[in-house]
Amino acid sequence: MRDELPLHDATFDGLVTQGNACTLYFSKTDGQGCEVELSGVDALQMDDFREGNIVVVFATTTGELIGGTVDLERLYPSPHPSAANDYHEKYEAHRSGKVQAIASGDLTFVELVPAIGADLLATCERVEIRLHRNVR
Repeated sequence: MRDELPLHDATFDGLVTQGNACTLYFSKTDGQGCEVELSGVDALQMDDFREGNIVVVFATTTGELIGGTVDLERLYPSPHPSAANDYHEKYEAHRSGKVQAIASGDLTFVELVPAIGADLLATCERVEIRLHRNVR
């Protein structure tokens, strides 16, 4: 099931990782603060973090096959093209296992699509959102 969290136009303020947990911090346009806790992080990759990261979509997918446009290569990089065939076969089995773990609900695929700034992908066991009172 794909679920979009209510973070459209929010500012992505930062993240803190500790062990296999990661907390993402957001400020919504109405002044409300928000934390998204990723537990049991299997992989996390982020590009282009900067001041003023604006969210277009923050979505999670679990319990179904993820779409063909999803770039798992960012989370689970493939071996160099010149690597022995055995490495490529092991990689395909590993990547296929991750796709199946998402489809079975054992992992959740997380994607933050930006208007500006941070572009984040992750896989984890659980996602929890906490809203805070208005900060304005």
